[in-house]
Amino acid sequence: MVDQVTATLLRAAELTAAGQPGQAVALLRPVLLSHPEHADAWCHLAAAHLDAGEPDPALTAAKRAIVLGGDPAWAQRLAALALAELDRPAEAVVAARESVRCKPLDWRCHVVLAEALASHPTLAGDALGAARRAVELAGDQARPYQVLGDAAMRARDWATAQWAYRAALDIDPHDPEVRANLDAVHRNRARAAGAGGLTGADLPQALAGAERALRALVRRLVGLVAVGTLLLLLAGLPAPSTALTAPALLLVGLAVAVAALPLARMPAVGRRLVARVARERRLVGAAAALLALAVLLTAGWALALASGTRGLSTLAVAFGCALAAGVLCRPGARPRHPR
Repeated sequence: MVDQVTATLLRAAELTAAGQPGQAVALLRPVLLSHPEHADAWCHLAAAHLDAGEPDPALTAAKRAIVLGGDPAWAQRLAALALAELDRPAEAVVAARESVRCKPLDWRCHVVLAEALASHPTLAGDALGAARRAVELAGDQARPYQVLGDAAMRARDWATAQWAYRAALDIDPHDPEVRANLDAVHRNRARAAGAGGLTGADLPQALAGAERALRALVRRLVGLVAVGTLLLLLAGLPAPSTALTAPALLLVGLAVAVAALPLARMPAVGRRLVARVARERRLVGAAAALLALAVLLTAGWALALASGTRGLSTLAVAFGCALAAGVLCRPGARPRHPR
């Protein structure tokens, strides 16, 4: 039976590597039902969930593997990746550092630590050192060089970024993301970005910050609008009364205030960067558009209700738009990491 379990784990790893993590999860569940104390199986399950863009169950599986005492470096590394995708950077750094402590010569642990540090609001400057250590340990792998290039770009160390991306392409010349980043490095000092005086050298970091700000704003609004429209729907059953007009307009006003106040506090260049992110990052831009539509539909429903029109269909569509925005802006799939 042990051999059968090992074969199943190998097959699950192959499916995950082949871009079929859902099938890997389905294959692993029966194994864990019959062998719930198998720590490696929980690690394989966590890796499959991560590649499927499901950080919550990935974190649960990684924690289970940690408790069972399997490979602690692997389990902590998986937990760090899941925590990073859940926007919990401080915990991600703790888990990544623990993975490095368990296996200080495993380059994958240093790669995950570099990525966790890069997403931390105050520790991003340490990512460069972690990435350099990964390169020292695995100079024949492309991924450490890519992570070093990413960390150098954030630090605006263009010479290191150019060297690292070129080294990554020497090993894997077919990686389009690395090639695109190398092209960006080449353009940085050659042109202005046209974003309120920002030069190309400053643009990647500024855009990354604007995207984080927009995602955080969208997530706050999703909670407010989705919960508010759901409560209005429940209160309006089976037929809404005009008494719901005031709460609906209050919800619209709160949503506008939550959206407008952070933007009003930004400098003009920050607002332009947020607008650029909304145009160029399709998922977060679509989520913002759906939220705006949900607020407009709620306002229209409230005004129609005040004029005597009855019905909940418009409000139901607004609720659906808010839910769809939450799905689009959830923490999810990112470039594949080493497992």
